[in-house]
Amino acid sequence: MQLLPSQFYFSSATEHDFQYLLNKNTLHIANVTLYLVTVFLLSFIFISWFDDKKESTSTINILRIIMVGLSVYLIYINKKLKPEKLHTRYFLYGILFCYFFWTYVKTYYELHEGGPMLVAAAFVAIPMLHLGHKLVLWSIIAIGLLVIELYSSISIIWTLYFYFSMVIVMAIIQYQLDILLRKQYQAELLEAEKANIDQLTGMSNRHSFDKHCKTLIKKLKPSQYLALAMIDVDYFKKYNDNYGHLEGDNVLVEVANRLKDCGADITVRFGGEEFILVKTVDENQLHWLSDLTQRFANEPIAHAYSPFNYVTVSAGVAYDKYCQHRPSIETLLATADTAMYKSKAAGRNRLTVKVIES
Repeated sequence: MQLLPSQFYFSSATEHDFQYLLNKNTLHIANVTLYLVTVFLLSFIFISWFDDKKESTSTINILRIIMVGLSVYLIYINKKLKPEKLHTRYFLYGILFCYFFWTYVKTYYELHEGGPMLVAAAFVAIPMLHLGHKLVLWSIIAIGLLVIELYSSISIIWTLYFYFSMVIVMAIIQYQLDILLRKQYQAELLEAEKANIDQLTGMSNRHSFDKHCKTLIKKLKPSQYLALAMIDVDYFKKYNDNYGHLEGDNVLVEVANRLKDCGADITVRFGGEEFILVKTVDENQLHWLSDLTQRFANEPIAHAYSPFNYVTVSAGVAYDKYCQHRPSIETLLATADTAMYKSKAAGRNRLTVKVIES
């Protein structure tokens, strides 16, 4: 059995996205945990004021105040900073707890198992910490306890025994939790993928078109062009009416397969028999898709009710250069749509190209 689900369940990129989303969605739980820690420590400070041994508890109270300050600080920066590194902000607690236990032993000459076990269990309640993070935290505490056992006059062997027993149980629980959380995320990814994919052709659907285009535009470099092609299957209604809708679906699948081979960055079934291809191109690639109609002529799909006797497409391609402003999807769509209708008005089975003047 592999030890850390965070290392083997997903690819590194997917794990990064999962951890980011987990941190973001559980930020409020992390802050609630910090509020509870603050209240818990403040209550101990308040109780210690009525202790006859005020001098002996002063050092411990200073540590408690430091941990309260850390909690308040973490609550503040959790609201200000991105949640990407949220889990790493808790590691300082492990070091502080070690020093706290050491000071407690020096002050009271004892350390019962309840404190370390409570700390070990409390780490489990922080959802964004996966097993790897918690093993680090548990190990920091364990090293601190071992130092106390080896280098102080107080024996805490039973505390160590119960602490390690608790950690083993918590690690098993955390392993199962890590697997369950990742299975849930994987199921959500599959559902999201289904929602963004056209089930007939396997292309992206209209729902996901904007998101993919925005991503592509962000990656566009100055002087590059964004090309958008709008493609419509000619005389498709006649094909459906005469060959039947099942055969019509087969034609759409075949058209989609040929369009997928055109080297586009994004392939979309926009609706019905209409498709969109989007691609980032350079100055010397403005001839992209010039062979589109030939692709359907070379391996014709019979269509007796078309004047061409085989399935053809009409297309309009719009090119927009990234100069002072990034290309606009709305402008590209409108320009490509106009160009496509020019192709249809000119007799179909052709491609019309339009370069948008910035």
